[in-house]
Amino acid sequence: MMVEEDVPTILQEFVQPRVINEDMLLNLVIEQGPKGIAGKLLYEDGINFNETREIRIEFLNVLRIDHLWVMPNLIKLKLSNNIIEKIENLNVLVNLRELDLSFNHIRIMENLNSLTKLEILLLFNNEITEIEGIDDLYDLTIFSIGNNNVTDWKHVLYLRKFKKLHSLNMSGNPCTKEDGYLDYVFAFMPQLIYYEYKMISNEQKKIAIEKHYRILSTLEETEMREDEKLKAQMEYEKKLAFLTNAYVEYLDEEYLFHQMFENDKEGRELSMVNEDTENTYSEYKINFSTICEEFCRIGLKEHEKRMDEINHFNAAINEGITNSENQGRMIVNEVLKKKTIILASLKQLLKRLVGEVDTATLEDTTHKAQQLSEEFSDIATDAWTKLMSIEVELHEQIEDINEVFRMNISDMVDSFLTTARGYFSQLRNCEAEYNDTINGSILYYLSGIGDDAKMPRHLLNLCEDKDMLTYNLNISHEKHLQTIDTREDTMLNRLKNWLEEYNEQLVNSETERNNLQILEISHFADAQQQEFVQILQQLNLNVDDSEIMTALDT
Repeated sequence: MMVEEDVPTILQEFVQPRVINEDMLLNLVIEQGPKGIAGKLLYEDGINFNETREIRIEFLNVLRIDHLWVMPNLIKLKLSNNIIEKIENLNVLVNLRELDLSFNHIRIMENLNSLTKLEILLLFNNEITEIEGIDDLYDLTIFSIGNNNVTDWKHVLYLRKFKKLHSLNMSGNPCTKEDGYLDYVFAFMPQLIYYEYKMISNEQKKIAIEKHYRILSTLEETEMREDEKLKAQMEYEKKLAFLTNAYVEYLDEEYLFHQMFENDKEGRELSMVNEDTENTYSEYKINFSTICEEFCRIGLKEHEKRMDEINHFNAAINEGITNSENQGRMIVNEVLKKKTIILASLKQLLKRLVGEVDTATLEDTTHKAQQLSEEFSDIATDAWTKLMSIEVELHEQIEDINEVFRMNISDMVDSFLTTARGYFSQLRNCEAEYNDTINGSILYYLSGIGDDAKMPRHLLNLCEDKDMLTYNLNISHEKHLQTIDTREDTMLNRLKNWLEEYNEQLVNSETERNNLQILEISHFADAQQQEFVQILQQLNLNVDDSEIMTALDT
């Protein structure tokens, strides 16, 4: 006997495999949208796929997912009961919250990580063997992947990290037939509330945790260490970003010192020739790092000064703009107030034209209307003059403030650049002193080795004679100086470029603001006068009083 649910699947065998295209989407949107008058009103200007929030593409023998990029604002997408073999072409659906791909022929979970807002993912009755490819779906709440081919249990630990996952369905997979699977799921996925759409009891969770207590404890300790490591990394990156904004990144600790020896094998070996060279190296590290840390503190203070100057500058600019806007608003309101009064007078005047009107009355009314129009034209022109005067004054004020700011910030940057050069000079002197000291220490050490004594093996290629020692020390010294010089150039160039770009941006921003304001003022004045011009034109054409009143009401 045929089961009712199997009918659509059987019918699909007689339908040609299809690919999603625009025509299909168009028909489905109309079919699934509102009917009757509501539908006509909605679609009278055509279909706007951008406004589509939900669509069902089911039982259509779809083989390939395609063309859905025309619906970037989809929230709910149903693609169940088709013959889809590959998850693809969904990257643009970044707003999707529910995706149903049940009853297809999918074998691999892929191309899903861009759907970062996804909350419901249904993959029931496919051919999937491994749960993977959803690492970025942090909001996943409901996940159904029953009736697939998942055999091992490693997916449990994979899904454990999805803290919002409250409902899981794994029924029908081979892995669920093994003894202890459910206890393993309940123990290692404490965030679950429902399994196979049935609530998990506290007793079930308790029993499962007791069975896996030791492994679970070890796992939790490992996760705790990883969380701490992750937090430390995030704190480090946050701190690094802060230091980078101040142009003193990698100067707060021993990073620059270690960077000098990172690609200097000979230098590292020379520092370990004997106890004296080791002590010299340790002292060098302390002195070098102390200079870096002191320089870093000064850099942070200078950055704070620059930010204070920028904040004061922005406050002054905003205050000037606000005052200007308040003055302008008062002028505009006054114009609109006078406009209302003049329109009311004009409306009363035009009532004289109702019915039979002699030529003298018409001419007198037209003359007075013209006077009212000219009066308002003078008001609008005066308003334009005042608004322009305010804008010119503001523009000059902002340019003056900009100039003062540019001088202040340039002085700050120049002062810091001079300080920076001084500290980098100290670092080079420190390096030169180390180079001389370690050279002397090694020569003294070599002088103590008799002619008959055999040179220690690890020193043969480094300092078998004075010339070789000098050569290796010079190479090491040049590498160190190059590291210091590169760091100095990077800092100085970045800060100079910032200053130049920031000052250029100030000029461009004010020019753009000023141009827009002038256009707005001109548009306001023109629009006000144009209204009266249109009314007078109607008067000159001798239109009837009802048309005139309509124009005035408008």
